[in-house]
Amino acid sequence: MKQKAALKTLVLGNILMALLLTACGSSPPARFYALTPMPPQISEDKTILHDKNKIIAIGPIEIPEYLDRAEIVTRAKENQLMISEFDLWGGSIKTEISRVLIENIGSLLDRDGLAVVAWKTTMPESYRVPVILYRFDAVQDGSLTLRAQWAVFDKDGKSLLSFQEAIVTKPAKGSGYDVLVALMSEALGDLSKAIAENLRFIKNNLVIKKF
Repeated sequence: MKQKAALKTLVLGNILMALLLTACGSSPPARFYALTPMPPQISEDKTILHDKNKIIAIGPIEIPEYLDRAEIVTRAKENQLMISEFDLWGGSIKTEISRVLIENIGSLLDRDGLAVVAWKTTMPESYRVPVILYRFDAVQDGSLTLRAQWAVFDKDGKSLLSFQEAIVTKPAKGSGYDVLVALMSEALGDLSKAIAENLRFIKNNLVIKKF
């Protein structure tokens, strides 16, 4: 009887130990995020322009190498990066940025007779707009900074019509990666407005100084 009791105690102890090890070894579930475009631009004028007489090709999009990864990157300090373990992008961050910029700029220029597409499409583009993001991150529980440059080239790809830079800062609105991603989407909205205004100016001026 004592041997059976001891064996039973040993078996139960092994089961409990295995359960404890399993619990300790399990990881929290991963969370996935996507950037969101600006709300649709609503106008009282219900007229819809179907004839787009100029095509804007956005791209290529370049981002810092440290951001080009599945994990969301923040800064603990100005020169110290923090890489999330369980908070990840649902797709390529570069593709996400490109998608949101194209959708935003397309919405902003919808009534200007301008169609906005991704570069390297089969459409004959009128202007090409490459964009470089030198910084696009936030200090943990602090402000977000986006610094970008873009150029506008004529359809030949050689005539530079404009070269601009924008710095966007957004104060923190709370903590958590969901708040951060929403803030990043807002910053891309501000960048989109600056690029759209630049393109509108070029389109509306008959005489354009070429660099």
